[in-house]
Amino acid sequence: MVLFRAASVPRVLTITSATIAAAVLLGGCEIQGSDNLPRVPDQGLVMYAEANWHEAEDTAEVVAAVFDDGVAVNLVGGDVFEARTATERVLLTKRGFFAGSYAESLSVDNSIQDVFFNVVHEPIAARENRWYPVDLIGTDPGPGELVGKSASVSFPLAVTITAPATDTVYHSINDVIGLSWISGNGDDMRVLAAVNCTDGLATSSYGVVIDKEVIAGMDVDDGDEGIPMNRIIYDLNQGSGTIEFVRDATLMLLQELLNQLSAGNIDPDFLLKQREANPIESTCNIRMFLQRQLDGQFDTTFDAGTVIGSTSAEITVQYLPPVPL
Repeated sequence: MVLFRAASVPRVLTITSATIAAAVLLGGCEIQGSDNLPRVPDQGLVMYAEANWHEAEDTAEVVAAVFDDGVAVNLVGGDVFEARTATERVLLTKRGFFAGSYAESLSVDNSIQDVFFNVVHEPIAARENRWYPVDLIGTDPGPGELVGKSASVSFPLAVTITAPATDTVYHSINDVIGLSWISGNGDDMRVLAAVNCTDGLATSSYGVVIDKEVIAGMDVDDGDEGIPMNRIIYDLNQGSGTIEFVRDATLMLLQELLNQLSAGNIDPDFLLKQREANPIESTCNIRMFLQRQLDGQFDTTFDAGTVIGSTSAEITVQYLPPVPL
């Protein structure tokens, strides 16, 4: 089955399979909820991939996964992911933030029309970040069954946020963030938020996703959406039932984006820290990433899947708890 949505866009990205594990523990306690991925069928070869191009950046962040009968498929032996343009080439040897996952930054610019990602067989390069038993170091098992598989996506229009103003302050979880942007061609929209809270003694950091599963109609590219603060800030003592935490592929995508924007200075476990400060009682810095998403197409040898090209822009707001009377 091939997913495809045609669009008139200036840049095209072609992606192959990578692997991403399921179930992530955030902050030392298990977070109940979805995995931010479409349901993975129990049978068949299934692909998930996303490439995100953030505003004014010269690289795109890429994450991807392949599942066989519901289980993530690891790239082993000499198989490795290659991303290639007419002038650039990179191997995806970087591990993601949980077992079996891969992510990488790919150089892009407005002149690039086509980018090709393929699973290739390069045993020497693939060994750089993999462990092998001593007796197998010189053994090459040959290309695996995923070599040559591919998919393609197009980047949608760039995102331009028009409101709220940077560093707007909110004082209640009952407040609503009036998020506005220049509307596009009717593509899907979602918000990823990286939250960092401190009460002066302890800190909490975590990521949340706000999409159509969280707010009905959030995916409509109409240029305006109210984001309830209680979808971002919660009371640690009362649980996090209103919060959809980032997990799996979305966790990796957001962490890679934060790492890129900080020139590598972000804590590699920023989104996985144990939450100690109670967000509702803390001062919180909220980095909101508005994404525009466009479905792509994948290799017909896959039975199902979701492949997404996305663009994003960022706005930062603040949450300051009300001062007790």
